[in-house]
Amino acid sequence: MTGDTPRDAANSTGPHTAAKELAGLASTKPLLEQAFDEDTLYALRSAVAAHATQAGLSEGRASDLVAAAHELAANAVRHGGGAGRLRLWNHDQVLHCQVSDEGPDGGSAEQDTTALWGTTPGSGLWLVRRLADHMHLQTGPYGTIAAISLTLGPPDRRSEFQIREDDHGHCMVLTVTGELDLRSAPTLTATINAAIDATPTPRLVLDLTRLTFWDSSGIAALITAQQRINTAPGARLVLAGLSQQLRRRLRTMGLTDRFALAETARQAVRKLSSSS
Repeated sequence: MTGDTPRDAANSTGPHTAAKELAGLASTKPLLEQAFDEDTLYALRSAVAAHATQAGLSEGRASDLVAAAHELAANAVRHGGGAGRLRLWNHDQVLHCQVSDEGPDGGSAEQDTTALWGTTPGSGLWLVRRLADHMHLQTGPYGTIAAISLTLGPPDRRSEFQIREDDHGHCMVLTVTGELDLRSAPTLTATINAAIDATPTPRLVLDLTRLTFWDSSGIAALITAQQRINTAPGARLVLAGLSQQLRRRLRTMGLTDRFALAETARQAVRKLSSSS
C-alpha cells in the first residue's frame, strides 16, 4: 500500500511517536500557524483545507484532516479556556497537525483536561482517532497538546482509478486499481450494484491488491457493498489482497467481522468455488 493511505487509526505507533515527530519540527516554520476561538472555527477549517490540499492530500483525506482538526479545536475551545492554536507541518511526506490550549482559566495544576476532552464512542477524540493515521494527546498543568498525522502520497504520482471485471464462471472478480476515495467510491458502488443485479445469486471477489490509496469514503463504499450483498439471497462477497494498513483500519473500526477476507484473489475464488 502506498500513497496517503491511513495507517493505524487506533491512535499511535508507540505512545509518543507523534509527540517525538513534532518535537523534531519545533524549530521549523509550519505551513500554517493560526490562533482560534469559538468565533473563528470556520476560518480555521477553511485554512486547514486549503493547506492540506496544497500539500498533496487527496480530496477525501483532506476532508478527514479538516474534520479531525475541527474536533480538536472545538475541544480546546470547550475545555481549554475558550481558545487555542493550531500548527501544521509537512515533513517527509507526512502532514503533522498540532492543536494546543492553555487549559481551563489559563491553566490549573489540578485539572486533567484529557478526561474533559473525552474518548468514548461518539466523542470528538473517538472520531479523530479514526480519521488520523496517528494521534498523541498530552496534558499538564498548563493545558493540552493534541498531535495527529496523516501520510501524503508520493509526489507527482496519482494512479488512475480502474475496475477490471473477470468472469470465472461461478464468480466474478473485480480488480480495483488506483485510489478509492470520495471521487471514485461511487464508481465502485455502481459496478458492484450492476454485478449483483446481473445474476440471481451473485458471488463476487473484490481484489484490492492494486489499491494505492483509500479514505473514509472508500471504506464506506465497502460497507455499502457488503450491505447490498447481505440483502441478496445466496450472494457472497470476498475482499482479497487487503494491505496490513487496511486490515488494521477495519479492525480498529470494529468492521472486520462484517467481511469475508482472503489473502489473494485466487484464494478467494477457490473459497467461493468450494461453497457453491
